[in-house]
Amino acid sequence: MIERLRLVIRTPHGIVVDEEVQAARVPVESGQVGLRPREEPFIPVVEPGLCILRMDNRIRFAATAGGLLDGDRKTSVLYTPFAAVGDEGDDVLAALDRALATPDSELAARRRLGELEEHVVQELRQQP
Repeated sequence: MIERLRLVIRTPHGIVVDEEVQAARVPVESGQVGLRPREEPFIPVVEPGLCILRMDNRIRFAATAGGLLDGDRKTSVLYTPFAAVGDEGDDVLAALDRALATPDSELAARRRLGELEEHVVQELRQQP
């Protein structure tokens, strides 16, 4: 039986992902951090970018605006101000476009989402 790690991505508006994964990759300042079951507890700062979630026979993508990852042996929770999730890169980009098209009085939030979209597009282009 393959061990699983519960991965939760939480924004101020609610839980975006709550999945059992085999592994995940999360962007941090020094590169990518790999998440697997039974790892030692840690709390890294997450950079804006693309998280890759590996589950059985599929992969999901989660674009986040960075945040804080609280991980232990069974569960990792990513606290982020924004996340867009999809099964394909185009799904994530469409979710980012919808978020950017929504009227918003906070120009800083729009600028941050634009930066996130640039990071995600660059990372998706590097995928095999």
